[in-house]
Amino acid sequence: FIQGCIYAQTPCPRWGDGKPGSLVYALNMKKNRVDVPQNYQQISVTDFLKFPDDSTGDGTAYALTGGYVIEVKIQGPESCNCKSQTDRDFHIVVVPDPKYIDSVRMYVIVEVTPRIKKMLNWTDQEILNLKNKYVDFSGYKFADLEHKNMSLKSNPNRKSCWRGTVNEIHPVLHFTVIKTGS
Repeated sequence: FIQGCIYAQTPCPRWGDGKPGSLVYALNMKKNRVDVPQNYQQISVTDFLKFPDDSTGDGTAYALTGGYVIEVKIQGPESCNCKSQTDRDFHIVVVPDPKYIDSVRMYVIVEVTPRIKKMLNWTDQEILNLKNKYVDFSGYKFADLEHKNMSLKSNPNRKSCWRGTVNEIHPVLHFTVIKTGS
């Protein structure tokens, strides 16, 4: 019922503006899921970074524990949100410890989607306030293969990588602030 209500309120379909049969269509379908699992497998940020840079295990529900949030920003218009200027994902960069702030290889991306934000009544400010805090995030493992060229794991010699892995928690379905940063 909740899923039906969310889709009724969202004019953008689950596949965004992706074309059937395309990689973007398939990725958007994963990014825009709204089903909430009964159970999550607990995993540390360090262990999450050990997954291969591929879609192995996509759709597994994880509770990513002990992450330190170093950046929170609202994404620009994306295909998954039909290029909306208002319905945009929150891009959150998590590391296992603040000592890794400058170590891209330790960056894990988690994303809050506009569908989940609306469904759970989260405010922009609640999400923006996660910066510089230790936060546990729960959601689905998702390999954002559109960004494989920007993953340090896939491109260890590339200088312009901005993420440690293509693997994300996307969408985030729950978050808990554990403590403020040091």
